Amino acid sequence: MIVYEYPFNELVRSMLRLEYLFARFNHFLRSDDPELHHNAIAMLFDLGDIGSRGDIKSLLLKEFERQKYALNGLKSSQKVDQEALTQTLSEIDKAALNINQSMGKPNSAITESEWLNAIRTRLNIPGGTSPIDLPSYHAWKNTPSTQRRELLEKYVAPLLPWHEACQIFLRLLRQSGEAKDVVAHQGSYQQAPSGKVYQLMRITVEDDSLFSEISANKYLLSIRFLKADGDKKPQVMNEDVPFRLTLCQL
Repeated sequence: MIVYEYPFNELVRSMLRLEYLFARFNHFLRSDDPELHHNAIAMLFDLGDIGSRGDIKSLLLKEFERQKYALNGLKSSQKVDQEALTQTLSEIDKAALNINQSMGKPNSAITESEWLNAIRTRLNIPGGTSPIDLPSYHAWKNTPSTQRRELLEKYVAPLLPWHEACQIFLRLLRQSGEAKDVVAHQGSYQQAPSGKVYQLMRITVEDDSLFSEISANKYLLSIRFLKADGDKKPQVMNEDVPFRLTLCQL
């Protein structure tokens, strides 16, 4: 089973990117390999760029308020696990508070580091971070892994509230959708949103050699499946493809 997701707005797109970047950063961080710690540094720059966006912070806080309003309306429902609901509301409050209290730009420790800036300016140069170009960086990569990990953890610490926030936001959003089994006839599927405004589309397909091309607006959702063939040009599917479609909106 393989899942593809399509965001309908900039906030969801940014949260999905943060989730992806944090997963990669933590994977590289856990290693003792200096080359994987090099990859973690590259992730730091991307995390900092997204986490410093004031527009995303504002949109996220407004969305948390909207989610709290919707969930508070369930407090009188006997069909809802009230203990779980209270826990979820507490998690939202905590995440929103931590994001709101992050004064200034959470990536300032990264952007103000001369050492990191020297690395960043050379990342796009072929071989630009080699020992002949950055001897101090080469020396750092040869220090004990615990020291390297501590430094990386220090730089990512101001961004951790964003990790918590995107996890809560995406978990609630994904749980809001109801999956249904549908078929893409000759590899294509279309559906009218019927006036509903969705935030996220999830597509689950059993054949992991297939991938989906998605386009969507307020009038039409369109999905086309293609078959991956190594490094060759993908082939458009000309047969029916069963898949599971989930449209999410809190």
